[in-house]
Amino acid sequence: MEKESLLGANFADLERKFTSIGLTKLDAKRVLPWIHVKCVSSFDAMTDVPQKVRSLLKENFFLERPRCCNLQKSSDGTQKALLEFSDGHQIETVFIPDEKRNTACLSTQVGCAMGCKFCHTGRQSFERNLRCDEIMAQVFFWKDRLPTLTELQYPHLLNLVFMGMGEPLLNVANLFQALELLLDEKNHNFSRNKVTVSTSGIVENDLLQMAKFGIKLAISLHAPDDIKRNELMPINKKYNIAMLLDVAKEYLSRSNTEHVTFEYLLLSGINDSDDDACRLAKLLSGIRGKVNLITFNSWNDSTFSGCSRARADAFLSILLSKGIRTIIRKSRGNDIAAACGQLKTTIK
Repeated sequence: MEKESLLGANFADLERKFTSIGLTKLDAKRVLPWIHVKCVSSFDAMTDVPQKVRSLLKENFFLERPRCCNLQKSSDGTQKALLEFSDGHQIETVFIPDEKRNTACLSTQVGCAMGCKFCHTGRQSFERNLRCDEIMAQVFFWKDRLPTLTELQYPHLLNLVFMGMGEPLLNVANLFQALELLLDEKNHNFSRNKVTVSTSGIVENDLLQMAKFGIKLAISLHAPDDIKRNELMPINKKYNIAMLLDVAKEYLSRSNTEHVTFEYLLLSGINDSDDDACRLAKLLSGIRGKVNLITFNSWNDSTFSGCSRARADAFLSILLSKGIRTIIRKSRGNDIAAACGQLKTTIK
């Protein structure tokens, strides 16, 4: 029988799995904090668990992290890891250090089916969803590395952003299971306002169901009208901007979060004019939101180019003058292709 990872198991999962091999609820209660609080990678490290139990666990399960095929470090301290799972599929995950907070950018799928024109991941075919344990494995991987990063001023993982490879809302079963573990105060205990899930615009009930977690929502908008968004993001032909904004308002009401973040990638000559800024401001007027302006991060064979800093500043000024809360998001990890829209792997 093939061994099974316990990295995505909650207490109910452990109890069920343990019972099937002759272990007890007490055994599950002992083991759970070793996995999700102490984050051990070996059953031998579980010193208060009887040796007989540990032997059974080793026969049936594993805690090992995925194989790291490549680890790159940017000049700004950002790190990107290429992780390989047992079936040979690979994903990229990113660690972004900061003076007061450290962030892990997590992937939810191998590849992506959304086909956004400006995104490098969109050039890679969709292979499969990540299981809960594979999503969690990325968190464990970066937590394991924290003690080795002696240059960090803040040696803790504080923020999680589901902005890596794939569309999170097309993998909600595994996403939600991971969120339950990550937010549970008895397990990883991440603050709800430090966890963000980004979507390209999947307007289904699952998005509103996510409101129960009280986490932040980021929407990849990238255009002030349906004509331009249709060209950039094929999903808009199914779920247009009006539908997306209606759901965003409902999410704010149900989740009790402070605001929805609208991600807007500035593409030279396409969506970065003064008129685009004015129409975007009108579109978002009255919505409790925040706009993150993103400079385009180039990749091989891309037909897009980013606008100048002067153009970005002008766009920013227009939005601010019209009362839209806006920042220009600092690009991190561009020199190792770890920035927004650059993640892509080679599938075996």
